Amino acid sequence: MSLWAIVPVKPLRRGKSRLSEILSEDERTYLNHQLFVHTIEILKDVEAITDILVVSRDSDVLTEARNLNVRTVTENGTPELNAALRRATLFSKTFSTEGVLIVPADLPMMTSEDVKAFLDLRSNSPGIVIAPDRRQQGTNLLFANPADLLAFSYGKDSFKRHIELAKEQNARVVIVENERIALDLDLPEDYDLLNLNKAIPVFDDIKPHL
Repeated sequence: MSLWAIVPVKPLRRGKSRLSEILSEDERTYLNHQLFVHTIEILKDVEAITDILVVSRDSDVLTEARNLNVRTVTENGTPELNAALRRATLFSKTFSTEGVLIVPADLPMMTSEDVKAFLDLRSNSPGIVIAPDRRQQGTNLLFANPADLLAFSYGKDSFKRHIELAKEQNARVVIVENERIALDLDLPEDYDLLNLNKAIPVFDDIKPHL
């Protein structure tokens, strides 16, 4: 039995553009790198996850992922998250017999214990376990079994849309409310919450330009 975690990663110098009013490009690049490594380290500490697959169009990300001993898929063509996830899911389907876990690389407060507790709620196919962002709009953690159960619909209101798609497949839906999983870094106010919680000490040397 196997369960794969898929981590989509934007090019490090392009990610978190909505933080540009408080962080320089170099600071955002550093932040994106730390978030990526932090995510991989957390997932490697979860026993239920047998393989980690990073999908990105950034050659530096793919190289570092391989150095971290995780699998990679190059995102080709027009950059679009849902298309990239479909490609990664097809790659993993042959091997990931217990489904897939989609993990965005921008959840700084999430811990390995959070992921373990989240996965403990999974059940037999077909089913999903899903955790929203703190605005109850985005999807911050998503487990699907089988791996190709959903046509991924990340973007505006993806939390609601993924639940609808699962119900259309007569799949069991488990919703997880977790404050640490719910905090992603999209807006300056999210970054303020990260600093308030001092989630990851290595971020302390990134000072927003307020």
